[in-house]
Amino acid sequence: MASESQELDSFVAEAADVGERLDVYLAKRASGMSRAKIQQLIAAGAVSLNGKPTRAKERLMAGDEVQVTWTIAVAPSPLQPVAMPLVIMYEDDDLIVLNKPAGISVHPGAGDTGPTLVQGLLYHCGQLSAGSSPEGAMVRPGIVHRLDKDTTGVMVCAKTDRVHAALAKQFQEKKTLRREYTALMDGAMQQNELLYTSYLFRDPANRLRFASMTEAAYGALSERQRPSRVRLAKSLFTREALFGQRLTLGRIRLYTGRTHQIRVHAQALGLPIVGDPLYHRPIQLPLIFPPEIRAQVSKISRQMLHASELSFQHPVSGEQCSFTAPLPKDFCDLLQVLAPFRWDL
Repeated sequence: MASESQELDSFVAEAADVGERLDVYLAKRASGMSRAKIQQLIAAGAVSLNGKPTRAKERLMAGDEVQVTWTIAVAPSPLQPVAMPLVIMYEDDDLIVLNKPAGISVHPGAGDTGPTLVQGLLYHCGQLSAGSSPEGAMVRPGIVHRLDKDTTGVMVCAKTDRVHAALAKQFQEKKTLRREYTALMDGAMQQNELLYTSYLFRDPANRLRFASMTEAAYGALSERQRPSRVRLAKSLFTREALFGQRLTLGRIRLYTGRTHQIRVHAQALGLPIVGDPLYHRPIQLPLIFPPEIRAQVSKISRQMLHASELSFQHPVSGEQCSFTAPLPKDFCDLLQVLAPFRWDL
């Protein structure tokens, strides 16, 4: 059975709106919903002009009354809701903020066999946003952004399409959004801060990985030589502490949100994330560390990467919301073991 939302709004066109296309008019009032999405709503009959069905290209006149139901009926996700423990940091009628654990994928993908976080959200929330595409409605309901399976930390999910669109716009524009991560990296970062920008693209030698190319290297290539589907990525690395002049505890602020961005940038800088199975070799600490510590660190099986902070503007209340997720136990335990070798900067 399809689900429906009753997010109904009414607008009255003013003198300044005369002659404007209906889809353009609504896109300006839709809290980040794309014009393409508006056109889908109009085509589905979710928009009326003076009480009658209308077209996206209809031109407005002063006094025209426009009614829109922001979420149209969609087929329910085929995913089976699954009861699972969720660490909920905040929840209201519009969105939910979680502290994601390691070892669970956010949504179904190639090779996933177990329940995913979105299935736990479906069980808990009942109704989530459809997302920005029919495919999203099927396998990624509610998911505005994602964390890798073994990355932990704070993430926000949407319950309605309108909120989903508004959050997605913030993630794209970054004006009211801030994302910071904590990472333990293999190598001694020499600078206090390092802003790194590069082009990311799917690694042709390993389709599970992404590769990085500096702006200078990319600019030196001809159009024919450049890899396909490249995306510019920008990260700010800040050094917090060193351990034995070999490991770096750092904070990373994202200015873009590309797949594997921090993991790829860390590797490109010669500071791969400790425990990263894709972008790092098994770690071999120098002899300054006792054998038991070297053995414990060498057994780490996931990347020591944690989404520690997320700040965004609530799409409905307009309030600036900030959330901080504490480090998970395995990360804390590792830092405790390394504490005798810590040098704060």
